[in-house]
Amino acid sequence: MTKPNAPEYVVSVDQLRVGVFIRIEGFSWFTHPFVFRSFKLKSQEQIQTIKDLGISQVICIPERSDVLPLRPEKQVDKAAESAKPTPPKQTTAIDRLWQIKRERAARLKQKKERIVKCEQQYTTSLKQVSSIMKGIASGSFQEVPQAINFVKELSEFFLADMESTLHLMNLTATEERVYFHSLNVAVLSLMLGREAGLGLEEMNSLGIGALFHDIGKSKIEKKILLKRTALTKPEMAILFMHPKFGMEILQKQKSVFPKAVSEIVYQHHELCNGKGYPEKLTAEKISRLTKIVSIVNTYDNHCNKLEAQESLTPYQALSFMFTQEKQWFDLNLLTVFIRCLGVYPPGSIVALNNGAIGLVISVNAVDPLYPSVLIYDPDIPKEEAIIVDLKEETDLKVEKSVRPAKLPEQIFNYLSPRQRITYYVDPTEKSKKRP
Repeated sequence: MTKPNAPEYVVSVDQLRVGVFIRIEGFSWFTHPFVFRSFKLKSQEQIQTIKDLGISQVICIPERSDVLPLRPEKQVDKAAESAKPTPPKQTTAIDRLWQIKRERAARLKQKKERIVKCEQQYTTSLKQVSSIMKGIASGSFQEVPQAINFVKELSEFFLADMESTLHLMNLTATEERVYFHSLNVAVLSLMLGREAGLGLEEMNSLGIGALFHDIGKSKIEKKILLKRTALTKPEMAILFMHPKFGMEILQKQKSVFPKAVSEIVYQHHELCNGKGYPEKLTAEKISRLTKIVSIVNTYDNHCNKLEAQESLTPYQALSFMFTQEKQWFDLNLLTVFIRCLGVYPPGSIVALNNGAIGLVISVNAVDPLYPSVLIYDPDIPKEEAIIVDLKEETDLKVEKSVRPAKLPEQIFNYLSPRQRITYYVDPTEKSKKRP
């Protein structure tokens, strides 16, 4: 066994053996056939390939190694070795590695293209939500059919596609928080609703209620909603009225909005322990759809506080909800929600077991323990950064979450952790469950 915290050191490739964890230095990612420059040696063929590439020395990382390199005196006698005929280079092995790397590069290109397309769809949806919300808040209900169709399409998608992929989205600074918050809550609520076994009619009501859950805030002055300092008691009292204001807005179109939607809008701040508002309802009096929106709304509020620097990371938000706030929620639904997002949701900064640092950019509902991670690598330009699907890398796993504030400046700037966490669903990506 190797010693923990043992320092790294340079070794000759002639000292390498299977089980040693190494890092290749002095070669850019584009000039060697390995997917990563840091990895554990699994075969003699890998060692031979390193030699054939003309690499004479590598860095040994004892802490991650199963065994240490051979001692110099245990190496094969150089004179005897040189007397033997030189075997031909293992070009077949190198070619095979390059082929694997090219295939992964092609998949990476396709993934990046999907992400760009998904972000375009997100921008379109955000504009649509903004138009709908502004129209209804101003008393115009011409947008209601548009809203219902929007949610219906989302609901049908979730029910039809059991392998939907949740992507972390970029957000421009000009977007108003209420609109991306509403879209976040709608998307995540529908994901949770599907996993909770809802049918199409319930999904439609859930999506509409989630989209409009904060519509009552349109009746509250922005100076209260955007106040940076603590609210006064009168201001808090006004803010606590937004569920009632929202229900009143929807009741003007009773024939359009089902009762379940009004319940969500009115009850979304009620808590299962009876300490919510406006009615201090206990669990048995809160609708199941509301319980779903309550969980998602709380999560998104933790991740997207008014002051971005006060926001929790997605990983912290889920941990805090489960350890400090679980009495507020339906525990079964909260557990399902955590399973949907994975232990490390999109937006989390993570350390992998090969020493790499990355940003989780997407999670697949089929296998949420193995997300897609954008990897920091100083040898690769930021705009060409590698995205690794952990479901394809059987040797890789997430070791821990890392707070963005703890990152060195160069890694922080490279990964660009989102100040605002926004999600959308990719309807085109499919993936197989990790073996």
